[in-house]
Amino acid sequence: MDKNKYLQSEINKCSICGNLPKLKEKSIQIGKTSFIVIGESPAKDGWIVSKRAFYNKDNKLQASGRVLEKLLNNIGLSINDIYFTECCKCIIENRQQLEKCSKNCLPFLFKQIENLPCRILVPMGLAPTQALLGIKIKRYADFVGKIFEIKISNKIYKVLPIYHPSPLNPKGYKDNIPIFDVLKNM
Repeated sequence: MDKNKYLQSEINKCSICGNLPKLKEKSIQIGKTSFIVIGESPAKDGWIVSKRAFYNKDNKLQASGRVLEKLLNNIGLSINDIYFTECCKCIIENRQQLEKCSKNCLPFLFKQIENLPCRILVPMGLAPTQALLGIKIKRYADFVGKIFEIKISNKIYKVLPIYHPSPLNPKGYKDNIPIFDVLKNM
């Protein structure tokens, strides 16, 4: 069994957070970039039904995917070019569980990252940023767009937090543009 299939099997067997549903087939999108975008948790109408990150069952980009696609297009990429996964591997309906479940899933995330050529981690939002940095953040704006370093299995990774690209987030597009310029130059 290859590493990704074994890891997905381990994710599917996990019950630390209770019996929350998970993606059954894959929880990572393979790309060709030197970075991986890390979301919060899988959306129940996302790749559970489409089998593609950011796409719905009709194979159309979901709202956050459209914003992320515009940001990526600004630097000459598309969603199909990037590595992507979520910090939390469970499908969370109660957002109050997100922080706890993200911490619980961190070993799975680290194993996914170890298997990739990426050395830049781009967390989308507070929960994945807190989990990756191992700290409680009071004001997310103080961390967005700044570069941090973490060590995973004796390798150093750069962490560049972004605002979640939800169209409901007023900072999701406009305030991420300069961060994606930094990402392009990294």
